[in-house]
Amino acid sequence: MMEIGRDGGENGGSRTGPVNDRLNRVLKAVRAVRGRSWARFGGIREGLDRSAEKLAAELLWLGQKLASCGCGEEAVWRWASASNMAWLALSAEARLQGSLVKVSAFLFKQAKELGLDETEEGQREQERQTMMKMMMSWLPLLCRASNGSDAPVLSVRERAELERTLEEMIERLEHGEEQEQVLSLWLHHFTYSPSSDWPNLHASYARWCTASRKLLILK
Repeated sequence: MMEIGRDGGENGGSRTGPVNDRLNRVLKAVRAVRGRSWARFGGIREGLDRSAEKLAAELLWLGQKLASCGCGEEAVWRWASASNMAWLALSAEARLQGSLVKVSAFLFKQAKELGLDETEEGQREQERQTMMKMMMSWLPLLCRASNGSDAPVLSVRERAELERTLEEMIERLEHGEEQEQVLSLWLHHFTYSPSSDWPNLHASYARWCTASRKLLILK
C-alpha cells in the first residue's frame, strides 16, 4: 500500500485504503482551490454559483473523517500551508467565507492538539511551526469574515471555544517574535473590522505586552 506524503509524493505507509482515499480527495480539493480551478471555486471575483460552498463543505467533512481516523495532522498541515487560498478568501462573498470559517474552526481545534504527546524536541518544534503557519494564514479570515446572509456561521458557544483554542495556541508559541507576529496580525485585522468583535484576543495581547515589558526591564 502506498501513502501520500506532505510533498504529494508516494511513500511506503500503513494507512488503510479508505483513509488514503479520503486524504487523496482532500489534497485534490486543496490543489483545485489554490491552482487553476480557483475561479471555479466560488468565483470569488465574479460571484459564481455555489460550487465553492459545496467543496468547502466536503473539505470540512473530509477533515472530520481524517481526524476520526487518526490522520488529522495531515489535514491541519495542508490547511496551514494554504496561505494563498486564505488570502483570496478575504475578498470572497459572505457565504463562502462562512464555509471556510467552519473548516478553519474545526482544524484550529485539531491543531491545538498537535505535539502535546510528543517526546522528541524536533517533532514538537515541527508541530509548533505548523500552529504558527495556521494562525498566520487563517486568523485574518476569522477577524474579517462575515456572519453570512442566513444565520451566524458559528454559535456563541463555538465562537467562545475557538477563542480559547487560539489563546492556548498562542501561549505555546515563543514569547518573543512569534507571539508578536501573531498578535500584531490579529490586531491589524481586528481593528480593520470595527463591525466585528471576534475573535477577542485582548487577554493574550495583554499578557504578551506585560511579558515584553518585564523583559525590557530585565535588559
